[in-house]
Amino acid sequence: MKQWTSKQIRKLRERHKISQRALGDLLGVSEQHIYYLERGARVPSKTLQILMSFVEEKLKEKGE
Repeated sequence: MKQWTSKQIRKLRERHKISQRALGDLLGVSEQHIYYLERGARVPSKTLQILMSFVEEKLKEKGE
C-alpha cells in the first residue's frame, strides 16, 4: 500500500486539476480535511490511503 504524504496528496490533486472539494467528494471527506492533509496537520488513515490509491488509478484511466 502506498504511504501518502502531504506533498503527494497535493500533487495528485494538482496533476489532475481538481479542487480540494472535488477530491474530498471522491474520497468521502470534507474539503477542510483535504486542506489539513495537504498541510500535514492530519495524517490519512489506512482506509483513506487505500481510497486515494484507488482514486488515483481511476483518474489515470479517465485521463483527467
